[in-house]
Amino acid sequence: MPEITVHVPDFATMNDYEVREHPLARFRDGRWSALSSYLKQRFETELMHLNEAWAMTSLAWRCPACERQKIDIARKTDSGIILCQLERHHDHLGDWASKILRETAFQGIPDTLSAQRKRACGAVLPLAERFAETLVCMDCNAADAAMKKDLGGRVHRDFSFSPSEIGAFIVARPNEPHERSLDRGIKVWAKADADFQNRLQFVEMIGSRLRQGLHDREQQSDPYKIAGDQDARMFLSLAKQQAGARGQLPPLWEAFRARSCAGDGHKSKKKNGAAAHIRVPTNQEFQDHNRAMQKPGPWSKASFDWRCACCARSKREIMRLSGKGKWTGQIHEIFDFQEETDERSLAFRSVHRTEIPIFRSCSKATVCQDCRLLLTDAAKLRADGRSGEHCLSPEILRSLVGEAKPHMRHNVSDEHLRDAIDLSRAWSSGAEDFWAHRSHAVEASLQLAHFTDGRNMPVAQARQHAIRALTQSGSLPSWNAEETFDWLIQERGRLGA
Repeated sequence: MPEITVHVPDFATMNDYEVREHPLARFRDGRWSALSSYLKQRFETELMHLNEAWAMTSLAWRCPACERQKIDIARKTDSGIILCQLERHHDHLGDWASKILRETAFQGIPDTLSAQRKRACGAVLPLAERFAETLVCMDCNAADAAMKKDLGGRVHRDFSFSPSEIGAFIVARPNEPHERSLDRGIKVWAKADADFQNRLQFVEMIGSRLRQGLHDREQQSDPYKIAGDQDARMFLSLAKQQAGARGQLPPLWEAFRARSCAGDGHKSKKKNGAAAHIRVPTNQEFQDHNRAMQKPGPWSKASFDWRCACCARSKREIMRLSGKGKWTGQIHEIFDFQEETDERSLAFRSVHRTEIPIFRSCSKATVCQDCRLLLTDAAKLRADGRSGEHCLSPEILRSLVGEAKPHMRHNVSDEHLRDAIDLSRAWSSGAEDFWAHRSHAVEASLQLAHFTDGRNMPVAQARQHAIRALTQSGSLPSWNAEETFDWLIQERGRLGA
């Protein structure tokens, strides 16, 4: 068999020209592209807010609604930032239909039927929507909401204009927000509303039928149905096997994504005047939001008197109005870690990690969406492709937030975020080492099971074969392989991995 050597690019350290010339970037866009370079020269600024949708499409992409190309979509804001934004425009009728089906189709059914009912609802939802989710430019996506606001109360709140309908009422100009023709918007809406109303009736009818179980379909898993590119999966398995439990494959996709996107206009940094527009939810609005969040998840599991582990705000205090004027407020789970104190374990762990801290275990903490947003923005600033979850320690995140204000985002500058990232680097490295240690323990256990269960060997014989295999692969040190193996098996049980 031929040997293949793959050179993994380090996108974080490559200059713009090197990224442009790399085969993986050939049909994509990003802050490194020739188009981005041209836009910076044209608008005389280095600041860009370039999102993932823009970065993952080609230079020649054209908006299906306004038919502008990227070079005509990008524009400079009053604050001096070039906006390079594409948005996923979807039919809000699908959101409404999903809500109706949840409220009707799942009432009073046993848990054994929930999977079948869920599949039935999933099959119905595309039939309710007037158009499939479509990538459009930021101005066309904004024009949909603006025209519905212009039309006022005559429009159902879950009505959405399709991309072709948006194109029918806008006036598009290069590098400018769209203008709208209200007369054309009324005509487009009047024609589309009849179809919309028919689909509302369809959803009500199908919801009743689903509730009666008339569209349930039994489905057994098929072990012979293999999805995806199996060659790619097998090559990935070979690479993981060579890396071993302690080795980590480079986060290639995330690194390329981080190198391509630009977040100079990220949302954690708000203007000082934003506090003047704060609105407090009424008792009824909080009750409605709380009721809507009772699906399985961190919100429903949190007690009524819950407070964010970082900013200490309550469920009600973390609620705020979104850019679309709707109440939002979510609870997320993050990991915190406890340091290892056992001298024997520290001796084994120090073979792979000489720095401190070395973590023994992890626990979950629950934080609000605004604290989680800081982790997301920190990952963008770090731009190395690593998960945002371990960018900042909970302690650093807590100090970064300071005295949080109810019903608004945290106001944190890029400078403070970068300082917090630097302060958290040892913690972040320790967190990654903890998961590597956990994988190491799992690998040892699986190798033992391979010989005991897979080959029906006695435990003592299987242990010797597992130790030999792991030593040959480099997962166990040759000087104390047996002792390390036995300790890893104990760690596997302790961690419950």
